[in-house]
Amino acid sequence: MSTPRAPLLRPALALALAALAAVPAIAADSIATTSAWLPAAHVVGASGVFRTDVEIFNPDPVRSAEVTLYFTPAGVDGTNLPGLRIAPDLGPRASISLDDVVVATLGRSEGFGVLEVRSGEATPVIVTSNTYNVGGALPGTYGQFSPGQPFRKAVAFDDSVFGDLYVIGLRNAPELRTNLALINPTAFPLEAGVQLVGAGGGDPYVSRAYAVPPFSIRQVNDLFEKEFVASGAPRGGPYRLNVFVNLANGARVLCYASVIDLRTGDPYLIPGEPTIHP
Repeated sequence: MSTPRAPLLRPALALALAALAAVPAIAADSIATTSAWLPAAHVVGASGVFRTDVEIFNPDPVRSAEVTLYFTPAGVDGTNLPGLRIAPDLGPRASISLDDVVVATLGRSEGFGVLEVRSGEATPVIVTSNTYNVGGALPGTYGQFSPGQPFRKAVAFDDSVFGDLYVIGLRNAPELRTNLALINPTAFPLEAGVQLVGAGGGDPYVSRAYAVPPFSIRQVNDLFEKEFVASGAPRGGPYRLNVFVNLANGARVLCYASVIDLRTGDPYLIPGEPTIHP
């Protein structure tokens, strides 16, 4: 069932507090949420077809969860894109698997973008996914796990350290390809700032800004070999990325890095993490 996308309280602190009051208490380190954000794909790559399977679990022992999916292709403004209501509702303590979600559930022939999994205000859900290769030269699969990032982890404009997301443990090595994905989970245009910082801290090697449409995702490919190659960052590491919001217009940002071992094609995902405010 198609469901229009209503703005999700994004900009104002008072509205955010009201939203928190409407849901059961959630542990700060849990990914249970009423608004989870994660990449989703069905694309043909050099070694086969990459697709995304999504798992959704309703941990509530009493209430059913009204689950709606909103998919926005990369670089597209998702404000007016309709959602897809999962029917029937997800019962108490029940799970659902959405294999090859872009094609089998959303009805698209292909695509890469960001998926919001939204549940009713009283029923946070736990969402995870795996994006993996099928049909390559060798039998079997290899893939990249991704947690559904809660909207509450998205940072807004803030000049302090509490306005940064940190992607840590990156290596500048020729056998690794590092891609960065910037997610805008709000109804406002996002200008995301990105800084590459060395192990010793200090001044960043490079600072860049990237535009991301509302409710969308932007992928910045091959940071060390292409995007930041002129920065002079030496081989090795570890490096970190500071990701933040440049303009105080109500936009927020989530992010992750996808690191691919070019020798095997095996990827892993590093979510951007905020600092907990005292």
